[in-house]
Amino acid sequence: SITLTEGKNKQVRKMFEAIGHPVKKLTRVRYDFLTLNGVERGTYRQLKIHEVKQLYAHSQPKL
Repeated sequence: SITLTEGKNKQVRKMFEAIGHPVKKLTRVRYDFLTLNGVERGTYRQLKIHEVKQLYAHSQPKL
């Protein structure tokens, strides 16, 4: 299991390719505080109002 706090899909693939371990499958299991717990494969759920507000607040630059 690998945990990145920041990065992109291609960054992970390049890191593993560099050490001779190509990535066959990569799954994002969390975005900020949102997880995939309780969400079945191939489905989605609507975000609750407080989740949208929290994501918006996290995206604003801190002064």
